[in-house]
Amino acid sequence: MRSVMRLAAGGVITTAVAAATLVGGGVAQADVPVGDANCHLYNIFNTGGMSNCELPTWHQVKLTCVAWPVPFTYWKYGPVQYGQNQSWASCDSLNALVGLEVIQA
Repeated sequence: MRSVMRLAAGGVITTAVAAATLVGGGVAQADVPVGDANCHLYNIFNTGGMSNCELPTWHQVKLTCVAWPVPFTYWKYGPVQYGQNQSWASCDSLNALVGLEVIQA
């Protein structure tokens, strides 16, 4: 009976230590605003664009495109990326890019 109590107590302690390790081990990295993250924008042949940031932040490229022959503007968004990963997007036709910015995701 005494060995069963020791085994149960050991299991409880082991579970508590493992839970504390998992909960306390995931320290979040501090993200900075996109405006302070040294983000770079690249125009790709006036048709698409990409962004990446030097510091840790969630970012996304936003393109403003124009459609012809009836001129109206629309927006295209790249995938949400973190830090130095690249977010890409492209307009639907050649030379349609009129605006390019990086936004906080």
